[in-house]
Amino acid sequence: MAQIGLRYPVYAPLTEDETAGTYEYDVGKVAAKAIRIDINLNIADSPLYADDGIAERVREFIDGTMTFTPDDLSNEVRADWLGNKFEDEEVDEETTVKVLKSNTEDLPGYFGFGCIVPKVKNKKRQYRAIVFTKVQFGEPNETAETKGENISWQTPAIEGKIMRRADGIWKEEIIVDDIDVAKAWLNKKLNVGSEE
Repeated sequence: MAQIGLRYPVYAPLTEDETAGTYEYDVGKVAAKAIRIDINLNIADSPLYADDGIAERVREFIDGTMTFTPDDLSNEVRADWLGNKFEDEEVDEETTVKVLKSNTEDLPGYFGFGCIVPKVKNKKRQYRAIVFTKVQFGEPNETAETKGENISWQTPAIEGKIMRRADGIWKEEIIVDDIDVAKAWLNKKLNVGSEE
C-alpha cells in the first residue's frame, strides 16, 4: 500500500498517573497544515542463543524521534509545546505586542499527537490515522535565507521524543475507507472539538 500524503496533524496535552497506569488528554487542537513527518524508532533487539543458534528473540520499543514539518509553527503552538510564555510589551504609546519568551526554565509538556496518512492500494484510497500517545517536543533549530530570483519556501521543523504512555501504549492506528471516519477517530482519541 503506497502512502500518498499527510494531513490533519492534531495534538492534546497529556496528564498521566504513572503509579495507577492511567492517563487523560485535555482539549485537543489542530497544530497546523502538515508538510512532512519523519519517524525514527529505537528498538531493543535481544536474541537468546541456545544450541549454537537463536532460540528466542525479543524486539521491544524503547523510544523514538519524530520530526514534524508544518506549513507554519505558530507562536501559540510553540507556547503549548515548549512551555514558553507570552508577555505584553508596549512598542509605543499606541501599540502593544505579545512577545513569546523562551526561558531556560521552560518545561515542555507531554502531548498526544496524531495525523492522517492517505494511502492507495489496488486503485482504492484508504486513510491511515495514527496517534503517538506521548510526545515531548524540543526547541526547534531554525534556518532563514534571503530571497533570490526564485522563491525558496522555508518551513519550520520541530523534533519530538516519542515515549510510552503510562499504560505502556506508544502508538495506536486505524486504516479506514472514509477520511471523515479517520478524522472522527482522531478527534475522539485526542479530544479535538470542531475542525479548524
